[in-house]
Amino acid sequence: MDRTLSVLLAVFAVVLVIFLVVFSLTVYMGITYRSTLASTYDYEVSITPDAPLGNVTLYLPIPARGTKVSLLAERIGSGELQGIPAGWNISLIGTEKFTMLEITAKEIDPGCGCAPLLLSVHAPSRSPIETRNPATGDLVIDTLARKEMVSCGGRVYGVPQEASCMAYRGRIYASGMAPENSRLTISITLLGKNSWDVFGPSSNEYRDGLHVTITGAPGGWYEGEGTLASGIGDYGLDFWVDWIGKLGIPSGGQEPGIQATGGQAA
Repeated sequence: MDRTLSVLLAVFAVVLVIFLVVFSLTVYMGITYRSTLASTYDYEVSITPDAPLGNVTLYLPIPARGTKVSLLAERIGSGELQGIPAGWNISLIGTEKFTMLEITAKEIDPGCGCAPLLLSVHAPSRSPIETRNPATGDLVIDTLARKEMVSCGGRVYGVPQEASCMAYRGRIYASGMAPENSRLTISITLLGKNSWDVFGPSSNEYRDGLHVTITGAPGGWYEGEGTLASGIGDYGLDFWVDWIGKLGIPSGGQEPGIQATGGQAA
């Protein structure tokens, strides 16, 4: 009997030590994840004409979630859009359904034609970004466009096979004067990314891109091909971060109790 009791106590002690090690490691992972977490959006507009354009007006979509005003629109409205050439006028216009970036210019000159004109804004998020399913939970370029699941192969450079891709047809407005044989390419891209450092730097992200090509003088609404690629990167900590968040242990990070990929961005 004494021998059996000793064996049971020894087994219990081993199990207790293992539990304490696993629990401590889990708490460390959760707290370190949240204290090092940085969630950011990067929005970029690329405008590439191959001939001079005159009296230009563009309406370009700003990523949003549903009908809510997005953090990116707030940043642009406060004058944080970078790369605006001299003579361009930038403003926000919209309805209850969406907000768009309005660009007007007397002339857009491609110069040597060797590089696109780039406008960009960087926006830190106050909470983790939904990178696994942004179409239903985070910012997307065109909230009204119908999206269909497609293979990622060949659609987005550098996206791994395990990523999820959705195709859609997005719209922009463009008007102006240009030669009949001219070509204007407009690309709008969005990157939503979570980065952290637990046993080394890691991250996960999603990418949304809309590309429109216009031949001749632009004068109306144009459709282009869009691709939303999500679930890119590391999701190995999701279970542990969610579990430690449910315990209610404060972390000193962004917001206690929010999963790595299930949070709502500001």
